[in-house]
Amino acid sequence: MLAFEPELSEHIDMLKLARSGRGKSRVTPTIDIYRRSSSAPPECLRRCKAIRRRRLGLRHTEAPSLLSMVIVVFCILLQPTGSLMRSLYLFRLGSTSSIVCRRALITPIIPLIATYSLKIHVNATIQTNPSLDALNICTISEIIAKRRWSELKKVQKDADHIQILQQLSDSNGNPSLVLVYFTWLEKDYGVSHSLGQYCRLLNLLAKAKLYPKIKRLLNDFVAKKEGHSNSSIFHALSMVDDWFCGNSVLVDMLILAYVKNLKVDLAVEAFKLAGHYGFELSVNSCNPMLAALVDQGKIQVMENVHMVMIRRKVQPDVITFNIVINGLCKAGKLQKARDLMGDMKVWGISPTVVTYNTLINGYWKKGSVGRMYKADALLKEMLSKKICPNEITYNTLIDGFCKDENLPAAMKVFKDMEMQDLKADVVTYSSLISGLCNDQKIHEALDLRDEMLGCGLQPNIVTYSALINGYSKKGMLKEARELSDDAARQGLAPTAVTFGG
Repeated sequence: MLAFEPELSEHIDMLKLARSGRGKSRVTPTIDIYRRSSSAPPECLRRCKAIRRRRLGLRHTEAPSLLSMVIVVFCILLQPTGSLMRSLYLFRLGSTSSIVCRRALITPIIPLIATYSLKIHVNATIQTNPSLDALNICTISEIIAKRRWSELKKVQKDADHIQILQQLSDSNGNPSLVLVYFTWLEKDYGVSHSLGQYCRLLNLLAKAKLYPKIKRLLNDFVAKKEGHSNSSIFHALSMVDDWFCGNSVLVDMLILAYVKNLKVDLAVEAFKLAGHYGFELSVNSCNPMLAALVDQGKIQVMENVHMVMIRRKVQPDVITFNIVINGLCKAGKLQKARDLMGDMKVWGISPTVVTYNTLINGYWKKGSVGRMYKADALLKEMLSKKICPNEITYNTLIDGFCKDENLPAAMKVFKDMEMQDLKADVVTYSSLISGLCNDQKIHEALDLRDEMLGCGLQPNIVTYSALINGYSKKGMLKEARELSDDAARQGLAPTAVTFGG
């Protein structure tokens, strides 16, 4: 051993200490001392360097530090795939121990680098090169547009229909084509689409403002009785997209679809739930729902829905008021209906002839004492506001006065009708003939019938029934039988009233 080798052994012990993580800063200065020492023989320098390489070369068997792993992964993410291994090979930490660090970093993670490099290469290939799936989607879109269904079956024979539908939806293509494919899958393949798929398609159509298609799709969805609750539908719409305006439109049309399919209870439930979600509805759905509730006699529910509409600031129109007034009149709440007509002015809405006709009809059917005089007062109010009454207005008043056995008032309204240049129809004459026959004025009734025939109007079963009943009350049974036979020749079936039943 050379004379200074014990001193070198001491410094080699320092190198061992550096390997354990302590005294690392003393390693390089120690070797540098011998490299710069003019008194050190060349053999000593060679021996020193050999020991340095032999001792420090064992570091590649150890696991790299966390910082080293982070640096390597960072390089993997930033470098292009083709130059990844070259970049790692040229990797430097900027210290005299770069060889050690390079060997220590690269050797243990070569399998990891190879696997990750392959994954990056595959992903980059998919993103930069048009794949077969993308080409198939383009082909399928073209086939759908041309409605070549037999060819479509061959193209997607072994394909996942749901995956194709998803790719069509995500391709930012024509939403109408997605709808066509969606419908074709149901009819030809018997595919039962999930609620989420329905909502995704509805959202796609709403963004394209294809509202007629949305109405048809929702109508089919509701008619199929899928069994989905309103809560699940609202949740699915919210999960697909938080587009507030679009979801409001979809819920609005959903309520309308419920009404068209006579599922009024579900429509009311959706209306209430829309308030919890904060969706804004319109009279396009609320008006049909109110009308359906009136038709079903659910007047109290109708009133509640109307009040909630006002509270949610759904802007009502004249149709809204006419529907609610009609419901109140059917329930006999005439004063409330009259007050509501006065409230129309607050909303800047003027009553129409339909509004007045509804109130007049309400007084006729549900009014108490003096009901027809109140109805007649409404007629005078219409004329004072320059709202022109129509045939329905006068026919309602004439029939009401005849039912009240007030023939003079009925005849007066009839004359006013002629002064307004309105032509009497078969309903007008039948009401007057019935009133005259009930008052046993059969000859005046026959005169009206002749006038009616002279105007080119053919009597209906109500006209025949009134005349036959009038003949029967007068004991003129032969004439009653002849008139009944004439009605039979006209193809008019007799009723219980015809024979005084």
